[in-house]
Amino acid sequence: MLPIAGALPGTRQQLPTRRTVLAGAASTLAAGLLAGCGTSSRAAPAAVTGRRGGVLRVGLTGGSASDTLDPHQGLNYLDTARAQALYEPLVQLDADARIEYVLATQMSPRDPLATQWVIRLRPGVQFHDGQALTATDVIYTMRRIITNKYSAINVLGPVDPAGIRALDKHSVLVPMTRPYATLPEQLAGILTAQILPDGLNPATGKPNGTGPFAYHRFTPGQRSVFTRNPRYWRDGLPWADTLQILDFPDPVSLADALRTGVIDAAGTLDGPQFTSLATTTGIHAVASKAGTIVPFTMRTDLAPFDDVRVRQALRLAASRPQLIDSALDGYGTPASDVFSPWDAEYDHALRREQDIPQSKHLLKQAGQEDLRVELVTSPIATGAVAMATVLAEQAAAAGISIRLRQVDPGTFFGPQYLQWPFAQDFYSYSPYLVQATLSMLPTSPWNETHEDSPDYIRLYHEANATLNTSTRKEIAYRMQQDDFTHGGYIIPAFVDTLDAYSATVTGYRESRVGQPVNDLNFAALALT
Repeated sequence: MLPIAGALPGTRQQLPTRRTVLAGAASTLAAGLLAGCGTSSRAAPAAVTGRRGGVLRVGLTGGSASDTLDPHQGLNYLDTARAQALYEPLVQLDADARIEYVLATQMSPRDPLATQWVIRLRPGVQFHDGQALTATDVIYTMRRIITNKYSAINVLGPVDPAGIRALDKHSVLVPMTRPYATLPEQLAGILTAQILPDGLNPATGKPNGTGPFAYHRFTPGQRSVFTRNPRYWRDGLPWADTLQILDFPDPVSLADALRTGVIDAAGTLDGPQFTSLATTTGIHAVASKAGTIVPFTMRTDLAPFDDVRVRQALRLAASRPQLIDSALDGYGTPASDVFSPWDAEYDHALRREQDIPQSKHLLKQAGQEDLRVELVTSPIATGAVAMATVLAEQAAAAGISIRLRQVDPGTFFGPQYLQWPFAQDFYSYSPYLVQATLSMLPTSPWNETHEDSPDYIRLYHEANATLNTSTRKEIAYRMQQDDFTHGGYIIPAFVDTLDAYSATVTGYRESRVGQPVNDLNFAALALT
């Protein structure tokens, strides 16, 4: 899901969502942060050849009647798309999967143990209603997320909400309850931490952000309409006067809408529709090599998946290249059940290939030679249902019977979400420790596998407390080894992002992150 979109066993709504601290590296980290501070690395207006004005119509799939305008409660691509248009975060990942400073210009630890951080805000930024962005808004936003236990609470987990205070109009002091060396990375990797003006409740008040577009109207599961923000701080953006985000029930109807001119751009496409659009006159298709994952999720606290031999047997049953060719039409890169390929801390040495004899051997050891399981699937992301179908076919060679149960996205993300014993989810790219924060801990907002390993948790906290990047990488490698040998994810591929757009649209660029439609950077798209 998000990451968007996949915490504690429960719902994806409001949720109560590894030891030594190595000092002396604070100055190194601070220098790196200062070097990374500055303006956006996204495409500048001058690089776009188009006209100003017009109505930009974007189509996506996966929405429902429970869609929201609250940026802190988003679940799917539609929710994220709206939040990206209306609001902005302090930091985010740019299209190259690097930290990009947005409403913040600098984040730096105030002490050698990183128990206090200072956030400097970009001056001159205004909300849609004209009020200036100040430290008060950041304080309100952080406390709102923590108090209401929204999904971003985990990346703010060590923050002491009572101690957050303004140093001046554009500076915030953020104290921690424990050393926290990865605050910028953690905030950049979450899609539900946009800044709200002090006191705003999006459920009862008119949406009001600093984003490129302002609220006009919204019908959940159908259409959102936003207008150009004349106060937007990025010079020359957005290009379009009006942004419409339309929700489609499936990739087929989405592709038809682009082909017939109902929309100008389409994301979350599946391989067959993408391939067809790529040969359609007047349409451009863009396949981005992304770090997106569509994992199969096995609950490690329920039989038969509580037996690591069963989990490993299912992983070994998967032929990853074949799955990519058959389910993703070749639009993917083989993965080995570990996430975050763009991270400097990613262990490229971990490799897993199909091994049917070993799969059968493990099942025999576990007393599960006639394993029968149900896999819940849904069209929640590119290739999800097709991937489930292919995995079921491949597992049969190991004597595993997988019965597919396909449900609609609304049902999938309903009350049973995070409770399915064997299902799927989706995440766009996040750095390794961020993804661990989101889905690998008992306190994570989207812990579909119900992971609860004391050793893994210890290593996680140790890594986040470590300013020395070489030492942190060593710890991350140990965590990934745990994922590889004991985890509850089957990650057969890093899935390409498949977008298509009319030849009348300019400004598109590929993205490693995996968010659809120009990385949801609608402001940079122009109509010719």
